[in-house]
Amino acid sequence: MRICWWISAFLALAGCSPRTLALRTTASLLDKGASAFYEEPDPELAREAMASQLKLVEALLKNEPQNSSLLELAAQGFGGYAFLFVEDAQPDRAKGFYARGRDYGVRLAGRNGALAGLDHLALGPLQEKLKQTTAADAPGLFWTAYGWAGLINLSKDSPDSVAALPKVASIMRRVEEVSPGYFHGGPNLFLGTYYSALPKMLGGDPVKSKQYFEAAIRQGEGHFDIAKVLFAKYYAVAVQDPALFKQLNEQVLASQDKTADVRLANEVAKLKAKRLMEKMNELF
Repeated sequence: MRICWWISAFLALAGCSPRTLALRTTASLLDKGASAFYEEPDPELAREAMASQLKLVEALLKNEPQNSSLLELAAQGFGGYAFLFVEDAQPDRAKGFYARGRDYGVRLAGRNGALAGLDHLALGPLQEKLKQTTAADAPGLFWTAYGWAGLINLSKDSPDSVAALPKVASIMRRVEEVSPGYFHGGPNLFLGTYYSALPKMLGGDPVKSKQYFEAAIRQGEGHFDIAKVLFAKYYAVAVQDPALFKQLNEQVLASQDKTADVRLANEVAKLKAKRLMEKMNELF
């Protein structure tokens, strides 16, 4: 069996050029090294490093455009960069990053042929296609919806952009179905925001919103402080509950959680919570 394994490996390598091998090795290193980025405790250092890493990923994708690891890094990276470092101070600039994250997510999702060009599907056909998906499709679907949702949130003056919101919600619901708790409860965080941001006449529902936010916090086992920031920013403001708003933000500011894979997100959550507390008188 060992001989067969080595023969298979040799044949696989023989079919690759040195350039292709180098590209795939670099992609693998970036994929495995991504955890070091999310463990970084200094948001400013992370912000400076992330921009160059994203351009490196894009350069590699020029040479190997169907590499799933690179597509996921790009989709997650551009969406994360927009949310963590750009949208609060430069919302117009963040739109471009969210759109790029969405588009890379679409390409990743499209590796499942049934999902090719999913961003151009009408709601009904999209929902039919989503029924064919499995947990293996969760990364492409989630990061497509994440970037798309971020873009819509910053484009509320665009009827065409806002009209796509039900499609994003359908994608996030499907991710939660096939991969419950994906990315620290990300689908439930989106749905909590979704139901608190919509007017009641368009389907907004504070009760559902609270349930989704609480589910996301449970799924993150209380370690993902961004969940509490979003709970405060959207639900507590929507129902005009200043006590809950203050409680959630103060919990984030006092948190000493050092969980490695969310350390950077938690440090950024502190910055966002501080800014929200400074705006409390405007929000209530």
